[in-house]
Amino acid sequence: MTLIPREITMSSRDDLSASERLAPSQTLMLLEAIDHHFATHPACRLLILDEAWRADPHWYPLCQALGAPRVLRESFYQRPWHWLKSDYAAQPFEIELGRPWRPIKPRGVVYERFDPRLEQHLTLRLCDAERDLDRLHQWMQCERVSRFWQQNKPREAFSEWLDHRLAEPHRLSLIGELDGEAFGYFELYWAPEDVLGEYYDWQAFDRGLHVLVGEENYRGARFVDAWLTGLEHYAYLSEPRTDRVVLEPDAGNERIFRHLERMGLFSLREFDLPDKRAMLVMGTRYHFFGQVM
Repeated sequence: MTLIPREITMSSRDDLSASERLAPSQTLMLLEAIDHHFATHPACRLLILDEAWRADPHWYPLCQALGAPRVLRESFYQRPWHWLKSDYAAQPFEIELGRPWRPIKPRGVVYERFDPRLEQHLTLRLCDAERDLDRLHQWMQCERVSRFWQQNKPREAFSEWLDHRLAEPHRLSLIGELDGEAFGYFELYWAPEDVLGEYYDWQAFDRGLHVLVGEENYRGARFVDAWLTGLEHYAYLSEPRTDRVVLEPDAGNERIFRHLERMGLFSLREFDLPDKRAMLVMGTRYHFFGQVM
């Protein structure tokens, strides 16, 4: 089953006059050049491609998909292009469940993008217990991390916890890497099947997100912008029917809310989960592709 990405479009209030012409690059291919220009020129909403780009192998696929040589920012980033490393999977809807059957989990690298502002390659890959156990166990011993994750257990007990997380069919456990160096652990999950689904009015394709940055050298706003953008981008690309990303961070974790809001993830209300006082945070496809990406 092939899914056609359902794109958000610009409203009448969007300024199409914020357009620029993209001349051929001496070092970048067409898709990379468009990505680089949009990322480094946030006010640019529309690119007009120079005719000299016709020699690039991506010219005709781009024209077919987007009607190039006019490239809208919102439309460009909602196509998988070279970032998504696995194909869309069919999710037939199950009437009795009130939600779709979820696809089999992908393997290996699922998303990769060069971040022009950070000037590093962000990679998201599936967590592997044998490869990542020691690293994750070390991260969980950090007081900053254990305060919120509460998994500063002996190695054997933590291994059991990790095996359980990896086995859950609704949860995708990911390792984030920058230029090949692992820095964080992230969980992307189907919110209706998670405990969070009991506490808000979910939609069938909502994706939830848990985040953990384990390496101190990769903390700070510029890194958050890179990996959080990548995680949201992957969530929307991997399932075109996903309209919302939700989180339930600890309500006392004040630092994270500044980062989340900057990335289009807004606090809605506090509520009680079994293990914490949480904040319901939500972002939308429309806002992400219109204002963040």
